[in-house]
Amino acid sequence: MAAFVVLAVTAGTALTVTPALATSPTPIADSAPVVSPRVSQDAVAPITVPADSVIVSAGSTGMLTRTGPSNGTAYRWTRYADGATTDLPVRSYRGSPGTDIVVTQAGAVFTLTDMGGAAEPVVINTSAFNTQATPYKLQQVIGTTLVMTATADGTRQHHLVSLEEGEVVDRKVAVPQGNATLLDYPAGPGTLAVVHHAPDSSRSLSVVDPATGALTETYALKPTTDIESLTLTPTHVAWVENPYSENSRLVLTPRGTNQALAVPLDYTGNTDGTVLRTIGGWVAYTKPGGGSATYPNPLHRLTVHSVETGESFSLLDHATSVVPDAEGNLLAVGGTAAHGEGLYRITADRATGKPVATLLRTAARPTALTVVKETLPPAGTFDFDRAGGKLKAGWTLSRFNAKVSLQLKHTVSGRTVKIASGTPREGVTDFPLVWDGRYHDGLAAYNGAYTWTMTATPANGIGPAIERKGTFTLTRAPRPHDFDDNGSPDVLARDVSGHVTSYDVRQVWGLDRYEEPYEIQVGGGWNVYDRILAAGNVGGTRNGDLIARDKAGVLWLHEGKGSFKAPFAPRTRIGGGWGIYNQIAAGSDVTGDGRNDLLATDKGGVLWLYPGTGDARAPFAGRKRIGGGWGVYNQLTATGNLAGGTVGDLVARDRDGVLWLYLGNGDGTFAARTKIGGGWGSFKNLIGIGDVDGDGRNDLLAQGQDRDTYDTVLHFYRGTGQWKTPFTPATTDDVEQRAGIGDLF
Repeated sequence: MAAFVVLAVTAGTALTVTPALATSPTPIADSAPVVSPRVSQDAVAPITVPADSVIVSAGSTGMLTRTGPSNGTAYRWTRYADGATTDLPVRSYRGSPGTDIVVTQAGAVFTLTDMGGAAEPVVINTSAFNTQATPYKLQQVIGTTLVMTATADGTRQHHLVSLEEGEVVDRKVAVPQGNATLLDYPAGPGTLAVVHHAPDSSRSLSVVDPATGALTETYALKPTTDIESLTLTPTHVAWVENPYSENSRLVLTPRGTNQALAVPLDYTGNTDGTVLRTIGGWVAYTKPGGGSATYPNPLHRLTVHSVETGESFSLLDHATSVVPDAEGNLLAVGGTAAHGEGLYRITADRATGKPVATLLRTAARPTALTVVKETLPPAGTFDFDRAGGKLKAGWTLSRFNAKVSLQLKHTVSGRTVKIASGTPREGVTDFPLVWDGRYHDGLAAYNGAYTWTMTATPANGIGPAIERKGTFTLTRAPRPHDFDDNGSPDVLARDVSGHVTSYDVRQVWGLDRYEEPYEIQVGGGWNVYDRILAAGNVGGTRNGDLIARDKAGVLWLHEGKGSFKAPFAPRTRIGGGWGIYNQIAAGSDVTGDGRNDLLATDKGGVLWLYPGTGDARAPFAGRKRIGGGWGVYNQLTATGNLAGGTVGDLVARDRDGVLWLYLGNGDGTFAARTKIGGGWGSFKNLIGIGDVDGDGRNDLLAQGQDRDTYDTVLHFYRGTGQWKTPFTPATTDDVEQRAGIGDLF
């Protein structure tokens, strides 16, 4: 067995080769399913190079790998025999395709070390011609020959520099007189090709004899042709043409002819970075980087194409690097969804002659997307209030390049919402998904049964998506001004024709000025009433109800059904004689018994309390006199608790437009009034809307009108929880973009 070696580096001296101890390999089970006859598994121990490593070169005993950018600090030599890997001293290294040679540079001196230990290091000192005045630049290494470039008289030339019988020999690549060399291509072990152009701008591709610099084959190119990568098969020259164009293609030319055959690639975008390699009479091609790509690209697959029959098929789902070895095979670091990440060898099958891939050493990482940890949406009944108004789910995945989403569907309404992760970020494998309880248009989601589907899709298109499904029932505590059972206050608008429409207040505030809010059509015929009030739950169910007085003084109950399709049941009669009252307020529990009450002032200015019973057949008990002097007010609004007490409060507007706060005592009476402020006289209606912004404090809506457009305008006063200043300054919004709304309630 060839000894494993490590480079000992001393600045300005030749490299020496010393034995290194091999690590003990750990056997792994041959348990991965073989789903294709072209991919098998022959792994005996995990590969120990880091996950982001690429193969620089490979020879007969081992391979040189690099971790990081092209000038990265981490190079390693890994031995095939047992997979043992040793870190090389920190500096830059080059390889020689198909050999165990590793090249280091110290100024103009290059040292070529045989890592298999079969030969002494070769030291090439180019200082006789590689000077500051005429600098040479190393492009690649073929065998023990340095392929270098230098510029003389303004013309770039390629040179082949080698050590022959102890002497450094410098040969020019023998392009025609006056030609300049542009690019060079490592066409395979021991091979070289260059592109050169003549003074008349004509461009040619030539195969070069590395031993002499002579051109052995030349092919004419169009002046505008760009070549990305090139390889030689025994019978053909193959290259990727025009990589930055939508007309990019694989060109196959029988050697010694100009009968080029264009093979379209499976991708219409840029194909720059595509790598070509040869395996017998097949061309292998791939665009490295598919494992960490954030978009699908068929060129990420390592695909082989027969130059004779035109047959093509894929061997690996992606490859980070692929290089030839000493036996004419290919080594690739990459992966398949079936076998995972690792080191693969690509050889010609003895029976069919077609290339096959074998997993030599596993990296112990899946190529397909897998779940490391998951938090699924709830099952059963999910109390949105107890969860803090958030539904949280998510995954920790094996890769960062994934797209994760959660779609929820309300069973009855069919409304859906989809929460998606953002743009994949390198190194971030946690994908939290948080639903704030709203649909995409900002409408608070309805309570009730939901189905959900959580999906993780590989952003690079490699492997199947991950999917989980389930159901839950969403519930929230009832809200007094919520008529469609979504936990968000609603405001009802009656137009001049008597038609009533319901709007979700939170959604209205979340929309741009010219976006239309979602509407629930309650129905027509409501002009029979001169007073309509949102009364909270007075009928004994969990839903908010309406109290309405007709023009004959009869009071009616419209029980809430908690439905977005039909929010209210047909009316039932409460009783007559209510025409004696000029102000009515409902929707607060002012007695502290947990049931909403009704307050009314008669024409003599006396305030009366009708305690709630919780019984829809008789929702209010007999009236109780609270006190006189309330005739100074032209608007009473029950607001619920405004200042941190245990019962509902009341605001009253006097005829001068001053608003006053009456804090509830808990027995149906109120503390002495506190002045809130003036300027409230322009509002048509004040509505105790409940908690609009979700901060736990009750708010106030005021109905105004735009003087120019006559549109109805909502003025939103956020509750502060402080009795001295119970509301913040107003913000405004249109309830809808048209005039004609008579009342809001």
